[in-house]
Amino acid sequence: MRRPIAWIRFMFERTLLRGLQYRLMLAVAVVATVAVGGGALVVLFDPSISQWDEGVWWAFLRLTDPGYLGDDEGLVRRFVSTVVTVLGYLLFLGLFIAILTQWLEYTISKVESGATPVVLSNHVIVLGWTHRTPTIVSELLRTGPRAQRFLERHGARTLRVVVLAEHVDGELIRELRERLGDVWNDRQVLLRSGNPLRVEDLERVAFRDAAVLILPGAGFAVRNPEYVDAETVKTLMSVSKAARGSGTKPPLAVVELYDGRRAAVARRVYGGDCEIVVADEIVSRIIAQSVRNHGLCGVFTELFTLNHGNAVYLQPLDGAAGTKFGDLRGRYAKAILLGTVRPDERRPTLSPDPETVLAADDLLVFIARSSKDCAHHAASRPAALTPIEPPTRAESGRRRVLILGWSRRVPALLWELERHGRDLFEVDIVSSTPIEEREEMLSRYGREVSNDRVRQVQAGYTLPGVLNRLEPQSYDNIVLLASERLREEEQADAITVFTYQLLQGLLPEKGPRPALFVELLAEENQALLEQEQDDLIVSPSLVSYLLSQVSLRRELATIFAELSRPRGAQVLLESAQDYLAMDKPQRFEDVERAAAARGEIALGVQHAEGAGGKLALNPDRTAQWTPAAGDQVVVLVSAARGDSEN
Repeated sequence: MRRPIAWIRFMFERTLLRGLQYRLMLAVAVVATVAVGGGALVVLFDPSISQWDEGVWWAFLRLTDPGYLGDDEGLVRRFVSTVVTVLGYLLFLGLFIAILTQWLEYTISKVESGATPVVLSNHVIVLGWTHRTPTIVSELLRTGPRAQRFLERHGARTLRVVVLAEHVDGELIRELRERLGDVWNDRQVLLRSGNPLRVEDLERVAFRDAAVLILPGAGFAVRNPEYVDAETVKTLMSVSKAARGSGTKPPLAVVELYDGRRAAVARRVYGGDCEIVVADEIVSRIIAQSVRNHGLCGVFTELFTLNHGNAVYLQPLDGAAGTKFGDLRGRYAKAILLGTVRPDERRPTLSPDPETVLAADDLLVFIARSSKDCAHHAASRPAALTPIEPPTRAESGRRRVLILGWSRRVPALLWELERHGRDLFEVDIVSSTPIEEREEMLSRYGREVSNDRVRQVQAGYTLPGVLNRLEPQSYDNIVLLASERLREEEQADAITVFTYQLLQGLLPEKGPRPALFVELLAEENQALLEQEQDDLIVSPSLVSYLLSQVSLRRELATIFAELSRPRGAQVLLESAQDYLAMDKPQRFEDVERAAAARGEIALGVQHAEGAGGKLALNPDRTAQWTPAAGDQVVVLVSAARGDSEN
């Protein structure tokens, strides 16, 4: 007896699991059975109803509509009608509503999971979800005029961004909506689930018709960046193979790698155009240059972020072919001309010789507050000065650098410091990360870093006593890195902010003190660090900006790399007294003339205490200020001088 019952249960289970149509068929069968049974009872025991079809119809009406219950007379009819009506509440309403509700929830869940393919063209695809993905999407949507020109080049009307994540659900969508805030638009931002290594998942985001693919690296505290780079290259191969199989060329790929030496492999395996952003390398370069020239971090942060002050723009020559670079510089009243870049070259020419003749396909590189400021304004040119040989920039002897914290960027940072000068820096690294683990990471980095200038210390620097024993005031520079010992960004920033406050209590308020550099992971924590004289970088936001803006204007990749690299054209902070007469009203155009005489391009002024200690890039050329002690001039020097000083 048990076997037939078990078989019935098994078949019932299989029917329920086969889908909506089978569940509805089961519900219809149950309703029909109740209607037939109720009709049979009333036919058998109520002489007023003699036909079977009439009895079944009578029962079905009471099963579906309780209003018929009051029309029945007689004990038998009222009893059967009551039973059928109660079963109607349970079966007809409850069963069908439960089935349809479950189906609707399943359908909504399936839609939220991003399983349906998109029908788009000339859109931007972000392959993979990391903690930086919302920032990348936000930067794309906030770009404005640059995005508009991107759309014009591709013949599109609206910028649409599709994110391909491993798992998409309502919670992930809500997180993205909250992170984007006022720029969220469900018509512009779509999420789809899938793995970029599977062709069917790539088809889901219409990759062949996309304008750009963005491949961000892994999230914070990744323990094996080599594996992440390998996965990125593997994804490029998958996209390229899928496109080649259909006879199409894959779209431009903007790729984040941790090690720039893998860039050649990435470009070789990809069948389309490819721009590489070496995130750790660029951030490490900015840190190294800020250690060498305190205050440069603010310059790079402003230049590398679009919606905060000045940014880097590119414009075509517009009929100025054959013009000398020096003659063209004076035509822009609200922008500063930095140099040129040719679309087919991997490296721009920044701060070129003024006698350089521009070619028709050259793109002009500016810093400005908007693209409109890069138009010709026929400004009066600075008076020509007799060129002078700039003095050799003397280094101030060996510097002691204290690095608090350990992350995968430390090997790249040590390498960049060595490239600036092997004998210039004496580095102490303090972290609770075991020294053996650090040495292993240094050896895996693959570039020779001299250990004779690096001292490893294992200690918990968040303890006031430990930090005090390190004598931080004896160092020239202190670099406070986001430690990867804590896997969450907020926890890492909490330790960074706490250590920063400890340092403020240990360092002297007046007089000489070490130059501080602080790395944060979340923009909202910047307000907790109020010392304007200290350098501060939010590294995930910076990398997200680079990826988003290079995807809209690919030539920016070479410009960002050139500005940050230790050799070649360099951004420097020089003493204002080398350019201007002190304690006398001056204008920025006076700075431009003095810098031009030295073969440099003036970018702005770093004011000292008298002007609030603020950086002013591309200031009003005619506004007057009186230089004070400590004021500095921001200049761009040529590649020849940059190489000679390194």
